[in-house]
Amino acid sequence: MADRECEECPLKELQKIHLFMEKRTLEKLPEEVREPLLEAKRHMRLALWGLIGHVPGEKKAYCEKHPAETRHIKFE
Repeated sequence: MADRECEECPLKELQKIHLFMEKRTLEKLPEEVREPLLEAKRHMRLALWGLIGHVPGEKKAYCEKHPAETRHIKFE
């Protein structure tokens, strides 16, 4: 993945475009649809980080705030 400090990286430009388009699209959605959609996005991001954390052989914390031990995710 590209370094977050790199401003001239094409990936960084694509990320900026993606965030801009996402904001514009969300502005057009009604409020009753927007909130559940953002909540689903947060849950997907957490689930992906959980899957990344379960890579065989790797048990390290990616951040000081988050411990390396795994936790179970409950689905409703």
